[in-house]
Amino acid sequence: MPFFARFVPYRELWSLHNIRWLVLIRFLANIIFYSTVIVQYESSRGLNFTEMFMLESIIALAALVFNLPTGILADQLGYKGVLFLGYGLCVVSVAIFAFTYGFWWFALGDLLFGAGIASISGCEDALMYESLPSEGPLASGRVTELATAAFALLNAASSAGFVSGLCVGSFIGARSPALAVIASIIPLALAWMMTLKLHPIGRRESQLHDRLKVAPLGAGDLLRSATRVVREQPAAVGLSLFSSAAFALVQAIFWYNQPYFTRAGITIAWFGPIMAVAVGLQMLVTLTTPRVKQRLGQATALALSCILPGIAYMLLPVARVPALAAVLVATVASVQAWRQPIVNDELNRCIADGARATTLSVLSVLVTLAGVVLNPLIGHVGDLGLDVTGVSLGLSLILLGCVVPLLTGKRARLSEPPGID
Repeated sequence: MPFFARFVPYRELWSLHNIRWLVLIRFLANIIFYSTVIVQYESSRGLNFTEMFMLESIIALAALVFNLPTGILADQLGYKGVLFLGYGLCVVSVAIFAFTYGFWWFALGDLLFGAGIASISGCEDALMYESLPSEGPLASGRVTELATAAFALLNAASSAGFVSGLCVGSFIGARSPALAVIASIIPLALAWMMTLKLHPIGRRESQLHDRLKVAPLGAGDLLRSATRVVREQPAAVGLSLFSSAAFALVQAIFWYNQPYFTRAGITIAWFGPIMAVAVGLQMLVTLTTPRVKQRLGQATALALSCILPGIAYMLLPVARVPALAAVLVATVASVQAWRQPIVNDELNRCIADGARATTLSVLSVLVTLAGVVLNPLIGHVGDLGLDVTGVSLGLSLILLGCVVPLLTGKRARLSEPPGID
């Protein structure tokens, strides 16, 4: 932490109560010991590949259905309670996953998991942003720097947790895939309990409502505020869609890395360690986001977060040397890590206080629908062969990198409360 504190305000952010606990929660929640043995485990519980991918669709559908209701609930009742609910649903889901057999029990577990993800997504980002100081020495002239660094720290915690799960999970999964699933309940349950340590957010909104003598916001007010952002801030919607498309294209490397590794002559035993290194690099790159944004500018940083992985994708079809294939896959997985903290900061700055979780949920619904369309296309490209896959995904990312500067710097902060003119 002292090393990074010389460049970005991570040490100051760590002193903020909610941000410190949110980072710890995110780290623990991403320790998934069964990620390397998920196929073997689900096969042993009676599932075929068709059913496995149907379960992924159930998670996406549940997240889509529950996203908006949980966002409204978070803005009305508070972020802490909805986060507690979301992580609790995830714990129950993994418990079902660990102790049952057959497709329909797994479907129930994934339905609960999707609802839990819907409760956490948007709400967690909103709580992170609202927990930043609005006044005092930490906030003076540094709001943008603090917000970008906060989201970078949160994303780095995800990568750190995932690396921990990869490293330890391989040993547990080799002994017993079922034990790896059961062991994953422990860090997730700890993350759930840690949500109780969060301070309720709402003081700023409550003080504002007391001062203006207005009633608490209803669901209609929240939806009108969210709709206003979609209507008046098309660049924000475009930025959300950009981030979703870039994520889907980059995330595909976690499926396509194995055939590229195999063609380059890398043995299966090295797949896990190479990807663990790639995710570790992703964590370090994430922490450099505020510095990169400051040096290059927001538009250039976002563009490079797509263009550099795109070039690496296009080189993968000709990478027949093991070391080169490993470096290119790690480049795709890690360099794009600048994108999400910058986008999260930009989106939160164009959302009105008091309707943050609802608006983020509306944007999430829109990008989820876009992902439903894009993901099958990415899968179809993979069926056309590795050469077509690398070139197609690479060109798509480069195109996104060229377009994204048009979506930045075109938003106005909606600082007034929703429903108040």
